[in-house]
Amino acid sequence: MTRKAGDNANSSLVTSAISRRAALAGMAGLGAGAFLLRLSSLPAQAAAGGELQVMAWEGYDLTNELADWRKTNGVTVEATSIANQDDVQAKFVAGNPPPIDLAEYNQAYADLYIREMKIVTPIDVSKVPNYNADNLFSQFYDQPTWFAEGQHWGSPYIWGFNTILFNADKLAKPASYADLLDPSLKGKIAIMDDTVSSWPVAARVAGLGEKYPLLTKDELGKAFAEFSKYRDQARVIALNQGELVNLMVSGEVVAALCADPSIITQTDQQNMKIEMAMPKEGPVLWVDAWFIPISADNVEAAHAFINQSLDPAVQAKVAMAVVQAPVSKKAVALLDEKSRNRIDYNAIDSIFAAGLPGIPPRASDTHATYDDWIAAWQEFKAGM
Repeated sequence: MTRKAGDNANSSLVTSAISRRAALAGMAGLGAGAFLLRLSSLPAQAAAGGELQVMAWEGYDLTNELADWRKTNGVTVEATSIANQDDVQAKFVAGNPPPIDLAEYNQAYADLYIREMKIVTPIDVSKVPNYNADNLFSQFYDQPTWFAEGQHWGSPYIWGFNTILFNADKLAKPASYADLLDPSLKGKIAIMDDTVSSWPVAARVAGLGEKYPLLTKDELGKAFAEFSKYRDQARVIALNQGELVNLMVSGEVVAALCADPSIITQTDQQNMKIEMAMPKEGPVLWVDAWFIPISADNVEAAHAFINQSLDPAVQAKVAMAVVQAPVSKKAVALLDEKSRNRIDYNAIDSIFAAGLPGIPPRASDTHATYDDWIAAWQEFKAGM
């Protein structure tokens, strides 16, 4: 599952259509600002102490799941929410990066971070005993996306799908992305401002999904011309999960593309029946990993945090909370029945058979580059 930043890389695309995840409590309205919490160390592993700075996706910072663990040793953590994956590398491209000790990255950015930008430092797995073949599914253990050149660059800790979310009381389950173009839904759908999931979907709705991310510039134009039909149908391009929750609970929006099902618990708490649909074109499969940035100054606490994130009980809790899937095979037995039945874990080999989506090449004479896609995405959003 190696993802190269060069021209012949990042070419695999997932078309598997499977289930979802169980959602996230108490995060409505959370933006990308920083917030404070308390974390502690794991005494038997790397010795943690002092301040730990973390960058994590909304709801994926393990605040609730590590509550008991935090109380044990009182490490102070400053956590900043990620709204878009580009938020992460933006912290490190300029000189004098901040002392961030842990951050998340989507698998598509592995080569960009590790080999090109060189913003990742190796993980010492001797300090992460929960990282072992007995605990992890083989798809997440020593795979080249995170393990290369004899070094562990990232620690996968959660995986799942971004797909269509819809109000089951107001809309029949969509079978295709194209169902959201029904004239009756004009002004009632949302698109997430998330390049990791929106770009593959733009290619798919244009019939170019199998070629993503290696589209020519002409094909890139065709992809966004087709995806613009959805933008013109949409009420908004939602900036974050909190905004989408508010729009769906208010009834302004009845369906969303490229959405993270982690909002489902929040909407459930407000008696809003939001469900997940798996369109025939396929959801977007992803894996998130923790990494230790080059500017980390509390490396011991970072290792302890990573180790605890792989504990089977913690894995089960976070998977249920964000309606996603654990990387720990031991965690499956700890899931509640509803969460366990969302995904056929016996079919995990076939789920990952097509590989994981990457990002467009940074430089190419024949294909649209990452910068070309960024420019097209900005133009797309400006058309709202």
